[in-house]
Amino acid sequence: MKRLPWLGVFLSFLAAVPATAHHSLAVYNRLSSETIKGTVQGFSWSNPHVRLDLMTSGADGAVTHWSFEAGSVNRLAMAGFNRNIVAPGDKVTVTYNPKRDGSKAGFLLSITNANGRKYDTRRNRGPTRGGAEEG
Repeated sequence: MKRLPWLGVFLSFLAAVPATAHHSLAVYNRLSSETIKGTVQGFSWSNPHVRLDLMTSGADGAVTHWSFEAGSVNRLAMAGFNRNIVAPGDKVTVTYNPKRDGSKAGFLLSITNANGRKYDTRRNRGPTRGGAEEG
C-alpha cells in the first residue's frame, strides 16, 4: 500500500518527458529573423501549435509554398491573435525565424495584414498599426 503513492509520482514524471521534448525550437535559427510577403493559403487555429500556410510568387512567376509554426492558441490569444485575423486569400507580410535546414518554413514571429495591422506572437505586444500600440 505504501508503494502506491510512489507509483503515481513515477508515472507523472514519465508522462512529462515527451511533453518537454515536444516543444523544442532547436530546428529554427532563433538568432535570425526574415520577412516575406505572400498570400494566406491556410491558417490553423488549433493546439498544440497554430500554423500558417503561405504562397509566394517569385519574379519568374514560380509559386512557392511556405509553412510557419507558432505557439499554442492560448499563448497567441494572450498576444492579441484570434482565429479571424487572417483568412485564405489575404495578402500578408510574415516575420519568422528560418529553419536551420533551409526549407521553406519557419517559426512565426509576426503577421502584418494588408491594412498595416501587425500581430506579434510574443506575449503582451498585441496588434499594432504603424508601430504604435493600440488600446
